[in-house]
Amino acid sequence: MQTKIENWCRNNIDKVLHFIVGLLLAQLAYLWVWFLLFPLIAGLGKEFIDKYVRKTGFTWMDTIATWMGAIPIAILLLIDKYIL
Repeated sequence: MQTKIENWCRNNIDKVLHFIVGLLLAQLAYLWVWFLLFPLIAGLGKEFIDKYVRKTGFTWMDTIATWMGAIPIAILLLIDKYIL
């Protein structure tokens, strides 16, 4: 199982980097909960830059990977606010 995960990460390093950036940007939500939208905006913005400036195309999977990085932080915020 570990080998499969390592191979997937090696083949999809761009998606892993998008996830990590989304996770790091979502950390700002600890200051103000609306900062949780920052990874959503940044993910879309980066893909529009890829499409119109770098001319490499818009990729929804990269955008979704960035958004997925915000989910663990959102879950932690919900647990902190409503359970603890």
